[in-house]
Amino acid sequence: MAERARFSRAGWLALPAFAALSFLGSWAQVFPRSFVENTYSRGIYPKIAALAAHFADAISFSWLDVFIPIGLIALIAAVRLKRYRLLANGVAALYLFFFWSWGLNYHREALADKLPSDVSRTDAKALDTFAREIARNLNRLYPIQQARPHDEQAIREEAVRRVSHVTAVIDGAEWRGSSRIKHSVIANPWFHAASIDGVFNLFAHEPVVSDTLLDFEQPFAMTHELGHVYGYAGEGDANLIAVLATLMSSDPRMQYSGWINLWFYARTPKLDALLDPGPRQDMERMFNRLRSERIRWLSALQTAILDWYLKSNAVHEGVQSYDQVVVLAASTQPYWDRYR
Repeated sequence: MAERARFSRAGWLALPAFAALSFLGSWAQVFPRSFVENTYSRGIYPKIAALAAHFADAISFSWLDVFIPIGLIALIAAVRLKRYRLLANGVAALYLFFFWSWGLNYHREALADKLPSDVSRTDAKALDTFAREIARNLNRLYPIQQARPHDEQAIREEAVRRVSHVTAVIDGAEWRGSSRIKHSVIANPWFHAASIDGVFNLFAHEPVVSDTLLDFEQPFAMTHELGHVYGYAGEGDANLIAVLATLMSSDPRMQYSGWINLWFYARTPKLDALLDPGPRQDMERMFNRLRSERIRWLSALQTAILDWYLKSNAVHEGVQSYDQVVVLAASTQPYWDRYR
């Protein structure tokens, strides 16, 4: 009887122990990238994502607006009732769901290693030439996309279609992921204060974007989050998926969004003069939006948390991985046509 009681007291540790082992395994990068790529990311995960899509797309509003209140109530109740074992098991279960239903994708092969590229296009002189090309495309596209009325629903549909096509070309197979791009009433204030354009709600497999994004910001933000839906966990990889999805679209609004986001990372004060008044004004509008919404200390806290989170999931560059998109875009440009 005493032995059974001891086993019962120790049994609650099983789930937290498995979660801790999973976290330590991820941090130590013990999962072979080729195995994760071929067995999990291209085999198991598409089945998980296709199943999750039915749940994610079942409602028009974000599941975050359901999960956040329930999570807060459960946390407060567990602390007040001193149910710390239950709380530990709940946190462990959430982490295990995150890691084994999506997070293992952090250990797949890097997207840059799978795409044909030309490294000669990544030295300083070549990148300066690429930045000038970005400016020329923005100047060319500005009046074209301005002449077309903004249609958010059409942009959403094009974003889903384009990301599905780009990832199918890369991975060699087409499959269904969640396709409803949503706003979260509860999370939006945090998005604004922390300068977040969007998130992938990994517990519901849904892409969520901020409700104050400007028209020309929406396509890139949507395709970035959809890149996560399709198993590209790294921020640099999701950015490159968004570049290929927007720039190779036939819609000039999508193209303009892709180029202006590349300009955000490639621009320097010296190059700003290359922009015509229209694109320059759009950049200023974007900066004004960010300045008006951001709370500096919250934005800094969010950046620090994200940097730790990425580094603990095998993204060594942390938040700097976002900036790699210009180098990746420049090196892969000769091969973009295959993603049209």
